[in-house]
Amino acid sequence: MLNETRAYTYYIAEWLNRNRARFDLVALQEVFDGVLGFADRILGKYRQRDHYRVIGGFGSFISNRVGFAGFKYENLLLSQLEPVSEPLSERHYRLPCKIYFLAACGFTLAPFKFGDRVIWIGNTHLHPYNPADRARQALCIACEITKLGDVPILFLGDFNTVPPGCRETGFPAGERDINSYRNDRSFQILLEAGLRMQSHDDAEDFYTYPTGLPNRTLDYILHSSHWEVQSYEVLREFRFSDHYPVAGQFRLLG
Repeated sequence: MLNETRAYTYYIAEWLNRNRARFDLVALQEVFDGVLGFADRILGKYRQRDHYRVIGGFGSFISNRVGFAGFKYENLLLSQLEPVSEPLSERHYRLPCKIYFLAACGFTLAPFKFGDRVIWIGNTHLHPYNPADRARQALCIACEITKLGDVPILFLGDFNTVPPGCRETGFPAGERDINSYRNDRSFQILLEAGLRMQSHDDAEDFYTYPTGLPNRTLDYILHSSHWEVQSYEVLREFRFSDHYPVAGQFRLLG
């Protein structure tokens, strides 16, 4: 297993390097940061984030360490855009509701220069199993988004829930997911805070999980009203994770 962790780290970093011209921003979730303090012994001299930062070839990176207890990981933003420094600055948040008392969730909001304007980019990984806990986490995100006011926002991540109106249960080999998505208010909360999402059909073209035999959508790019969606797709070419990534092209209005 540990050898596979090292191998996938190199594969992902090399893919990022080959494709860096395609993307201004890349959001990664659950970047491994160690078990019981043994990250360096497992991955060697450099941690996963360092492979992605250096080999990936992006100009800047923002890391939010959100692990807890034995298992630690990071959410990572790689960017070709220039981050904005003081008085604005990146903001990192811990979210309530631990996952089996072993791991924690969090999110990042960070400002970047985009031409002569400032845009905000978010990155998160939400609770995978409990809709009530996930809704509490969405409330925390919505609160911080509301505080930013009328600003352009793109919010990326593994939201670990299915789109509104799509199937909520009955997935192949998905006993653990029987109650994972029912009555989930997470998207309702985020949309009420001013974010928008691309319309999703319950169809394979939109499915991001699991890799190889996808049957549901868990990963998204949400956006504020300042953006026009020009393209939005699941990247089936990428097979180095149990999730397929989502790619979008957005035009800033005004």
